[in-house]
Amino acid sequence: MTEPSKRRAPAAERTVLILDRLAASPTPLGVSELARDIGAPKSSVYGICETLVETGVLHAESRGYSLSAHCLRWSGAYLNRSSLVSEFQRILAADCRLANYTVTLSTLEEDQVVYLACRNSNKPLGFTFQIGMRLPAAYSATGKAMLSHVPVEERHTILSNGWDTPFTENSVSDLKAFDADAEKWRAQGYAVDDGEIREGMVCLGAPVLGPDGAPIAGIAISMTSAEARPDKQKELGEITREIANMLARHYTG
Repeated sequence: MTEPSKRRAPAAERTVLILDRLAASPTPLGVSELARDIGAPKSSVYGICETLVETGVLHAESRGYSLSAHCLRWSGAYLNRSSLVSEFQRILAADCRLANYTVTLSTLEEDQVVYLACRNSNKPLGFTFQIGMRLPAAYSATGKAMLSHVPVEERHTILSNGWDTPFTENSVSDLKAFDADAEKWRAQGYAVDDGEIREGMVCLGAPVLGPDGAPIAGIAISMTSAEARPDKQKELGEITREIANMLARHYTG
């Protein structure tokens, strides 16, 4: 039987690393930066990038390379096949209780949350969620909710790569403070981001739990601080938890 290492195609592996690195960068990256970051020869990186430009996957800009809209075909194909996203959209269409709020579906990838679906409201939040967006899990409502259902040792491992630079003065300061809040989030069934991602915005997040009790996704709603009275937070937090539980039942069949 062929050794796994002999079946690998280095160019394909480098292509994935280049695309991942460009996806994580807010600005275009040049050949030298990409070669350094993925540990590959500049000539190899240049050849791959130019091929991706010719096939429409990358844009060649004065400052380097960036992803093109072609990549949305892949994300769209993935999302179309995701029954969790489809069910999320179906539930929101049928349940009008959150019609006036921004609602998001995300998943946990290491110490980040990645947004799988978003329904942005017409109310100005000063912040727009987008499919594919990544945010620090420790500061986001869904990240807090999902991490609160992860065993403590595993959670510490996930968050051990250094604390993200705070987005606002309200962002949780360290792992000890996060652990103290996690017990509360787990007990009440939803977590709160009170101005940690953006000042003036409050988000409530609930975990979608799999059959083993591990989080597979998170649902969140967002509102302005003026709307987020304590009684309103409790009401909307419970609705968010209900919808997360609906999604969990769909996932487990």
